[in-house]
Amino acid sequence: MTIGVRPLSAHWGWDRGLPVHRYYLEEFLRTFAADIRGRCLEFDIDLYASRFGGAGVSRLDVLHLDESNPRATIVADLTKPNDIASDVFDCIICTHVLHVIYEFERAVNELHRILKPGGTLLVGVPSVSMDGPDAGELWRFVPKGLRMVLSTVFDRDKVLVRGYGNSLVAAAELRGVASHELTRAELNAQDPRFPVEVCARAVK
Repeated sequence: MTIGVRPLSAHWGWDRGLPVHRYYLEEFLRTFAADIRGRCLEFDIDLYASRFGGAGVSRLDVLHLDESNPRATIVADLTKPNDIASDVFDCIICTHVLHVIYEFERAVNELHRILKPGGTLLVGVPSVSMDGPDAGELWRFVPKGLRMVLSTVFDRDKVLVRGYGNSLVAAAELRGVASHELTRAELNAQDPRFPVEVCARAVK
């Protein structure tokens, strides 16, 4: 194997800077930062809720599958019966979670159940991306597919889905190029045929 076929990064570009897909995810969360308010839920770690919600977040819970995460305030499996009450969260930030859940449809149903009426689910999932051998990845989503999944439980007219990327950025993502190694014009040129990151806003 020649050096030229190896990626520049085996960690999605994290070791080089901010990955391309995270550039798009953060742009999406920045656009809908006003939704991140009240009682919020995030997975594994407070990565985005406090950063984008700020003082608008009155309470933040961190969800993890088991008790191995000391930062978790809620331990539950969203694909199985659990003790999380219904209609409790104003906002749920679910980034890079659904693609590692085998029964992701059940998880989406649970996310809808635990949202308050009028609450918002913010989702980010990979489309064009490396498959990390230890990341437990199972699925990839395109915008139409994510919209269909969310629309099984959310009203279709309350689901907004955006795909971010173009052919150049998709190639850069696969190579492990970090976002700062591309120009803003290159990153912001959108071509629906090459979604790198797919994001959605769904309101209950």
